[in-house]
Amino acid sequence: MSQQNKVRLAGIALIALMLLCWIYPSYGVFRDYLALLNKESVVRLSVLTLWVPMGCLGAVFCLLWMSPKALYYGKGIGKVYSPNAMKLANKICISFALVGVAFAAGWTYHTLDLLDQYGYVYSRDLTKITPTGIHLMYVRAN
Repeated sequence: MSQQNKVRLAGIALIALMLLCWIYPSYGVFRDYLALLNKESVVRLSVLTLWVPMGCLGAVFCLLWMSPKALYYGKGIGKVYSPNAMKLANKICISFALVGVAFAAGWTYHTLDLLDQYGYVYSRDLTKITPTGIHLMYVRAN
């Protein structure tokens, strides 16, 4: 197998892994919010995981924007694009990461407001600590 084909396969695997690592937590955050809107008996608030949907979106955009050309030439992204393009991609990723922090903070306050409004109380016994963060569990008081 030629070197270019190895790079192409690695690039495709990287794209698939990156998308999976972004979609899975984002879908989890979405499910948690739907559980709150549907007023289920137990809902979860994952503060650190809330950063992922917006914080990693810049990296996903840059990867999807830059990788087709790199896959076509069978080289790494850094070898295909100029240093200025790489700086722009880094700035985009950092900007989205900062927006992700603001999004997580704002969404946390919004969710806490809805939890109070819908009559949920914090459950220390159900709260879980996992590698993706602390998952605060709330139960309906009524």
